[in-house]
Amino acid sequence: MSDDELEKLREEKMQELQGQQEDQEEQIEQQRQAVKQKASKYLTDEARSRLGNVRVARPELAQSVEMQIARLGEMGRVQEVTDSDLKQILKDIQSDRENSNGNISFRK
Repeated sequence: MSDDELEKLREEKMQELQGQQEDQEEQIEQQRQAVKQKASKYLTDEARSRLGNVRVARPELAQSVEMQIARLGEMGRVQEVTDSDLKQILKDIQSDRENSNGNISFRK
C-alpha cells in the first residue's frame, strides 16, 4: 500500500469513528430528554421551576433527581411531586453526600 492509500484509509476510519461518537452522543441526549419528560409529568409547576434553577447551577444533580422521580413515578410510588417534596429530595441528597464524604483515616 502506498502512503496515499494509507492516509485515505486513516481519514475514512476517523470519519467513521466521529460518526459513531456523534450517534452515541445523540442517543444519550435523547435518553436524557425522555427521562426529563417522564419526570416532568409528576412535577408541579413550582417544583418544575425549582428543578430548572437547580439545573442551571448543578446539571448533574438535576439529572439525578429527574431519574429518581421518573423511576418512582413508573413504579407508582409517586403521583405528584410538589415544591416541598422536591426540597426534601434535594436536602436528602445533600445530607447523603455529606455523610458519604465522612471521615477518612489512614493507618500508620
